[in-house]
Amino acid sequence: MKRQSKILPLKDVLQQYVLDEGLENKLLETRALLLWDELLGLTVTRVTRKKYIANRKFFVQLDSSIVRQQLFMMRAEIVEKINQQAGAKVIDELILQ
Repeated sequence: MKRQSKILPLKDVLQQYVLDEGLENKLLETRALLLWDELLGLTVTRVTRKKYIANRKFFVQLDSSIVRQQLFMMRAEIVEKINQQAGAKVIDELILQ
């Protein structure tokens, strides 16, 4: 980053730093992981064992086969909601294990 003589808001400086360092995608992925609990509620959060994103695929390990089956039927809607709330297309596919 170049040194500038004018004073900039911290928000703008941080946004520029994130873009310069290529951290935008990782921050969006982290936001998507946090949205899982927020969008799907306490019941699903309790049976979620592990979740991670790799190659634009959201992997979720669940302890309950019943919840897994219900979420399996709602995969497209969940992906759409997560991407919408994250503000960008972060994931392409939801894989339930």
